[in-house]
Amino acid sequence: MRTAIALQTRSLCIAPLTAALTLPLVAQGQSTAPIRIGAVLSTTGPVGFIGDPELKVLELYVKRINEQGGLIGRKVELVNYDDQSDPNNANTFTKRLIDSDKVDVLVGGTVTPSAMAMAAQAERAGVPYVSTGGGVALVEPVKKWVFKTPPTDRLVAQRILQDMKDRGITRIGMLSETSGFGQSGHKEVLASAARYGISVAADETFGSKDSDVTPQLTKIRATPGLQSVLIFTGAGPAPAMALKNYAQLGMKLPVYMPHAAVNQELIKLAGSAAEGARMPTAAFVVVDALPDDDKSKAV
Repeated sequence: MRTAIALQTRSLCIAPLTAALTLPLVAQGQSTAPIRIGAVLSTTGPVGFIGDPELKVLELYVKRINEQGGLIGRKVELVNYDDQSDPNNANTFTKRLIDSDKVDVLVGGTVTPSAMAMAAQAERAGVPYVSTGGGVALVEPVKKWVFKTPPTDRLVAQRILQDMKDRGITRIGMLSETSGFGQSGHKEVLASAARYGISVAADETFGSKDSDVTPQLTKIRATPGLQSVLIFTGAGPAPAMALKNYAQLGMKLPVYMPHAAVNQELIKLAGSAAEGARMPTAAFVVVDALPDDDKSKAV
């Protein structure tokens, strides 16, 4: 599958995490107690294919940091819970991390709904939280204790619209999920489209538990004058399902998706239906295509 648009998202994790770790801890003096990082990730469930490697990366970095002497002279300890891709579980486990496990920093929220649940608890308790969810609502309006690492749905929507504009596309159809990242992305596309000279001539939605979007795509296909279709949905099986329905209907217009769909699971589930889909992505996803002097490549 070709990922044709590249977002420059270098060094996203280091600065906010370092700030979140350092500021509250310096004030504690020369304590030798471990720095406790509490993580809630979706290591199982519909987005487990994202949360599981996220946990492995956290475990790897905790190991490396401790081998190098820890942070500010203190070992790092990871306390992790699996929310099973359920925001209600994310809420419960975040409260446990704060109230019972007494963590110093929170990390996680594999997808936006879970991240929003974690953010609310972090603000309540005044615990620094670094989100791995992408919704712009996590950080707007600005919150004292909440930071995030992925590109926002706003940035992604605007990057897609810019690519459409560069290709002379002015009239599109949109299919978006009605919850989480799809809902917020839908809002951002509608807010920005006119600025790029693009009109959304067909606007259809689907639910997070829907297993078929053929009726919605059929309506989009019947809309005259469309030059492209944007399917805005979060991670999970939905992107592959939508692309397979798109192919089954014989739709040939260029199709776009957000960066949440860029993963091996999409290729596995959608197969040839994913070929040619255009998606913005972070540089590390297409590392082999980066020039040797790109600062992201060595990382």
